[in-house]
Amino acid sequence: MRLESVYIGGGTPTTLSAEQLARLIDTITCAFDMSTCREFTVEAGRPDTITMDKLKAMRPRGVTRISINPQTLNDHVLETIGRRHTSAQTLEAFSLARTCGYDDINMDLIVGLPEDTLESFQRTLRQVLDLHPESITVHTLSLKRSARIFQDDSEPFSRDAALTGDMLDWGDAQLLHHGYAPYYLYRQSRMVGNLENTGWAKTGKESIYNVYIMDETHTILACGAGAVTKVRDPYSDQLKRIFNFKYPYEYISRHGEMLTRKEQVRTIYEEYRRAKQGLSSV
Repeated sequence: MRLESVYIGGGTPTTLSAEQLARLIDTITCAFDMSTCREFTVEAGRPDTITMDKLKAMRPRGVTRISINPQTLNDHVLETIGRRHTSAQTLEAFSLARTCGYDDINMDLIVGLPEDTLESFQRTLRQVLDLHPESITVHTLSLKRSARIFQDDSEPFSRDAALTGDMLDWGDAQLLHHGYAPYYLYRQSRMVGNLENTGWAKTGKESIYNVYIMDETHTILACGAGAVTKVRDPYSDQLKRIFNFKYPYEYISRHGEMLTRKEQVRTIYEEYRRAKQGLSSV
């Protein structure tokens, strides 16, 4: 096995301080041989968590790719969905990242947001395209059962699948026109209109981690609460999963159990090796 990519996220790892981020990244780079690592992504995520100190802490430690996720550049829509950042903070965070030398930036957008319109989404995408990020992921709103706008009937959300589809169609055409190509797609439950999420990238800027996790051709060693390790048999299509405890208090208080679970990685690979030997001897 060799390490090909590191991905810290989702969620928003940049809620950590610059010192904590440095400690986390240093731990990773000390624990693994990074000489074969082709991509190191940190989900900077919410623009209001991005500072110059954090960007400077990550870049010299080998982070090659970050995400800065506006969702929308309509401040009214951001307020409606409970986002604490503004469109101005998104633009400022992007500028800071470029100043710090980041040349591989992804931006996430969401179609189908409450009170968003086709014209509003068009303005958002045009502004994002003017920034020339290396990749853009266009998500369709997926309503989690615990989300406020899913539970509250008074929320201004029409579940307008036709409008959301129009946003996607227009966005697809614009992204193609500006030199982006779709390179991965996936669906989630309870998505508006049963539509999809699509990752778009400029040539050579496709995230290899996104490809690997979607096509399940590589082992993924997952750390942290709620993370899921996927151990891929190198000799077949078989895949085995190892689940971490979801809640941080469990993950910490039952750390010994977590270490035992991690040992399954060695055991599973030994099983794969023996199965391969058995097939070779037949």
